[in-house]
Amino acid sequence: MAIKQIEMDSRDSASYRKHLRNVGFLSASYLSTSGFDVSSLKKLAREGKLDAIRCAIGKSVRWYYRERQAELAHLRGLA
Repeated sequence: MAIKQIEMDSRDSASYRKHLRNVGFLSASYLSTSGFDVSSLKKLAREGKLDAIRCAIGKSVRWYYRERQAELAHLRGLA
């Protein structure tokens, strides 16, 4: 999948974030506080090795990564 890009308004963002959590995606800010290197995750996503979603909400951009793939990359020392 690599990177999927989505644009939405702030009214839809809360429900869509909940949907992303239910299908196995975690926000970059959560992963960052858990010790993951978010810049490495973004690099892996651009290379097509990691599923990511880029959500543009107005002028704000938030990244979400597939939880299992991010954890495996972290365990392998890639992120």
